Amino acid sequence: MKIEQEIKHEFWSAQQRAITNLIFTSNWILNQIALALKPTSLSLQQFNALSILYGQPNQMATVNLIKERLIDRMPNTSRLVNKLLEKGLVQKERNLNDQRVVYVKLTPEGARLKEEARKIIDHLKIDLDKSQADQLNDLLEQLRR
Repeated sequence: MKIEQEIKHEFWSAQQRAITNLIFTSNWILNQIALALKPTSLSLQQFNALSILYGQPNQMATVNLIKERLIDRMPNTSRLVNKLLEKGLVQKERNLNDQRVVYVKLTPEGARLKEEARKIIDHLKIDLDKSQADQLNDLLEQLRR
């Protein structure tokens, strides 16, 4: 459905339409992911943090590394890590040489739940063939130059 029909608005420029369409579509995709992840009790940000840890040596990283690599560059990464800690999905360890540095390590339950969530997300599909997806990726990357 056209964006004009979805939000019942006429646009004064193609750029205004494109920006609104990006925001609307982004929110639509985020809602689809949130619904899909509901059985895991993970938010997309929590899944992203678990995925970052999963890919690190010894499945451990500093809070700053997690913050740098998050898709949604939220300012309160410590709060995100604390929620994962409360769920038993990560452990915190202080650096013995520098108490300001905190390491976050994935627990076995965190790794298991990350894998479960990955399978769920991998089953989400958008109705684009490879060529269209490549073209969309190129256009989105061009916007961020």
